[in-house]
Amino acid sequence: MKKIKIALSLALLPILAHADGELAMQDTNTPAMQNQNPPPVFIEYNNRMAVFGPLHQVYERIKPKAFYAGVEAWLLGLAHANFKANAIGEAELRLGYNFFYNGRDHVTPFVGAGAIKNYHIHGLDLLIQREGSHHRFTRLPTVAYGVIGFLYDHEFNTVVNLGFNLKGMIGGGTKTRPHDWGSPVVGFDAALPLTFRFGYQRHWDIRIEPFDIYLHGTNITVNYFGFRSTLGYRF
Repeated sequence: MKKIKIALSLALLPILAHADGELAMQDTNTPAMQNQNPPPVFIEYNNRMAVFGPLHQVYERIKPKAFYAGVEAWLLGLAHANFKANAIGEAELRLGYNFFYNGRDHVTPFVGAGAIKNYHIHGLDLLIQREGSHHRFTRLPTVAYGVIGFLYDHEFNTVVNLGFNLKGMIGGGTKTRPHDWGSPVVGFDAALPLTFRFGYQRHWDIRIEPFDIYLHGTNITVNYFGFRSTLGYRF
């Protein structure tokens, strides 16, 4: 009888070993089975610059998980200030850091400095006078400011990105007549950049950026709203 038990054990040993091997293989493959549909990998670039837009120039170092540097200058031919036609321009230098989350969320806190000014365009003064304004908004002096804020951009897919940018500004205006901002001048700039990426490996993009800029001085308060747009290239 003892010999029969030993023989049966030796006969079943390969079967048990095979069963153990199958169980081990299933356990090993379980994580792989859970990752059958991994999230898409979007193409990220280190730099973005505007092209073919003489009235809006921008360069940004957008490399994920790296230091950020950006310079931007734009002239908006027709905006609105307190619901009155205006032409405004701005130039700004920014330094920060690019955080990158979930393979698709870009968050960049930054500090910087800049200047914003109303520009006179022939014909706008007549329009403002007809509307009965007591201020010639197209002749306001330049405001130089320091800035702190953040840029946020979410990649919904390889084509559409939507973001939210917010910055706070504090500075002062030059003392020119007929109007003087007073000091200090404080305000904010809020924008919703909507970006469409296209082309081979999504190097190119079109960005439409509605914005609202609020500036408050001791003597003057102005609210600008409109939109900026760029044709960009990433490399």
